[in-house]
Amino acid sequence: MTKTDLEENCQKELRKLLDKKIINVKFKSHNSDCWRLHIDTDDGKMVLTFCKDWNCPVVEYRTPTE
Repeated sequence: MTKTDLEENCQKELRKLLDKKIINVKFKSHNSDCWRLHIDTDDGKMVLTFCKDWNCPVVEYRTPTE
């Protein structure tokens, strides 16, 4: 995968935040090389995991449970 393809895939995942109302944001250190950003929206939760040696964050989506 080229750098351009990778950047495009990362941008596509982050665009999923558009048109969502952000309710809360939490930052947590996972360890000395990785961090997690927890974003609560009106449509569920997005968790971004960043690590020093990764080219793009890992994105997880969690739908709200009722």
